[in-house]
Amino acid sequence: MRYGFYRVLEILDLAASASTRALAGSPSSEARDAVGATALSRWALHGVLATLTDVDLDADPGNAEWTIRRTMQHIINSQRGYAWGSANWLSVRDQPRPAGPQRLPGDPNDGFPEEDEEALGSLVDVRREFDDVVDATSTRYATLTTDEMNVKAGWSGYPVTIGFRQWRWSSHIDEHTVQIEKTIDMLGKRRSEVAWLSRLNARAFGRLGATVFGRSSAGAAAPILEQVARDLDTLRVSVVAAAEAGVPAEDW
Repeated sequence: MRYGFYRVLEILDLAASASTRALAGSPSSEARDAVGATALSRWALHGVLATLTDVDLDADPGNAEWTIRRTMQHIINSQRGYAWGSANWLSVRDQPRPAGPQRLPGDPNDGFPEEDEEALGSLVDVRREFDDVVDATSTRYATLTTDEMNVKAGWSGYPVTIGFRQWRWSSHIDEHTVQIEKTIDMLGKRRSEVAWLSRLNARAFGRLGATVFGRSSAGAAAPILEQVARDLDTLRVSVVAAAEAGVPAEDW
């Protein structure tokens, strides 16, 4: 059973390598690579969330620390906000910028949802909303040109580029994935070996997705992805059979 998890990891890593080589002749872009990094971070977070329950979402870790739901509200709202804000900065790209702190004119957050309006419902609902936001923002921003990535923008008042804001997507998700892991520790939930292995496999899945997302020539990797699906389906059958049989392994 243990090797079943590691076999999934091997299948996914092999496919990521094969996809990278299949697409080696296809030029990428900074925007696409930034979105690819977000795909990896997204699935790494899913690897953590997949091992939790609805009860864990609102469990109080104490010391005024955020619950896991509160952290997910921030992740989802911020992902939405990065796209919203960058769209505003792109819309004023030709306007002169004063020196000093960079702020968008007017009220750019008018009509923008509050954090406490995000991540409501069950864990399944929260994960689906997270996916929906990442998918919507990734689909648009993977197509940015080099000139658009170099457009002047702001981040917490600091002068940055659209590219800086876009690379912040993945690091921001990673930052709060670490926070959720710390919250799990504060809740006294000891992670099982299955939980650790689920994290490894989810991250590998994201790594595979990052190789093809947003590429116009991703079709070259289609046979590789189709083979992954077949290999995992075949493995699933044998793993389920082994689990149901419950026969201890022989000593090797």
